[in-house]
Amino acid sequence: PKLTKEYVIFSAHWDHLGKHPELQGDQIFNGAVDNASGVAAVITLGRAFTKLNPPPKRALLFLATTAEEAGLLGAKYYATHPLYPLEKTLADINIDSMNVWGKARDIEDTSFGMSTLDDALARVAGGQGRIAIPNPRPEKGSIYRADNFEFAKAGVPSLYIGDKEHLVARAPDAPLRADEFDLHDYHQVSDEVKPDWDLSGAVQDAQLLFVIGDEVANGAKFPEWKPGNEFKPRRDAMMRKP
Repeated sequence: PKLTKEYVIFSAHWDHLGKHPELQGDQIFNGAVDNASGVAAVITLGRAFTKLNPPPKRALLFLATTAEEAGLLGAKYYATHPLYPLEKTLADINIDSMNVWGKARDIEDTSFGMSTLDDALARVAGGQGRIAIPNPRPEKGSIYRADNFEFAKAGVPSLYIGDKEHLVARAPDAPLRADEFDLHDYHQVSDEVKPDWDLSGAVQDAQLLFVIGDEVANGAKFPEWKPGNEFKPRRDAMMRKP
């Protein structure tokens, strides 16, 4: 019963850019990859966890945030007005754009090396025959541009996977399918469901996140920031509270 007052969050933002009335033709930013795919993953994970018997020892919160595209405002609001105490929140597992292009050889860990959650991701990915790789475009600052950042600033260890994966169906040195998406469809009205989608990659990643979430929810220890991480002092101070 004591552990049911501790929490693991799965988060994904549901908003996009709305409508652009000055465009000719299609004016609606559907945000199919960014981030309807992430919201679908959170809903699917929630349904999967309800089928576990026994259920996880800790409580799980499935959170769809708003106004991410306007500056992470929904996540910021939750982090400053949490439903449940942040010192009792073990982790935020954030999903922002799933791999909808097929199974991959690896998994992009945008938060690579920041916390013990990344160690868990590498281990679970290894069980799938994959490796965890850091974000290949660190200069874009993705780790600071998604909802995980607001949880991290508040001290909560956060995991954020990306979609920049090397697909099994492509040569290892082929251009990343996610880079093609960024070039042509990211934050465009063309971010729609496409005929070439292959959701086996999304299933692969959702299964990985399910295992990680289940391990955290049943684990003996809270995830921790790595020594020297910029968010560690906030967490340490939070956990020292009487």
